[in-house]
Amino acid sequence: MDDLDLRLISLLRHDGRRSVSDLAGDLKVSRATVRSRMEKLQVTGEILGFTAVLRDDWRDLPIRAITLLVVAGHNTDPVIRSLSAMTEVRAIHSTNGKWDLVLDVATRDLAAFDDALNRIRLIEGITGSETNLLLNTRKGPAVLPSQ
Repeated sequence: MDDLDLRLISLLRHDGRRSVSDLAGDLKVSRATVRSRMEKLQVTGEILGFTAVLRDDWRDLPIRAITLLVVAGHNTDPVIRSLSAMTEVRAIHSTNGKWDLVLDVATRDLAAFDDALNRIRLIEGITGSETNLLLNTRKGPAVLPSQ
């Protein structure tokens, strides 16, 4: 990826529905260039797709946390299968270092969060965890507070 690709991706992250004409104007290139760059980024897998972030996703699940897990031995695949079945677990990331997995967890309230965290800790193969509640999103999908 070159500088143009990076600037295009930055604009798309802020608004994935912008027209090719608008993107071309901001990038000071032709529409054909933007179109071909977007196609190339999709074909190479740099852009996996476009999605809508719904207000209800943030409003209905306001308790969000990052949970770090240690998994014993060769239990990672069974642990991931168990975690994948939990609707509260929005994303599962493998990582290196002290922690084996990083989870994005979201629930409607603290009682539901406590229940989900207890179920996560009971999964066979998990030997340690640390959880951090997300207090405020400083950069991410645009969310209007009172809507």
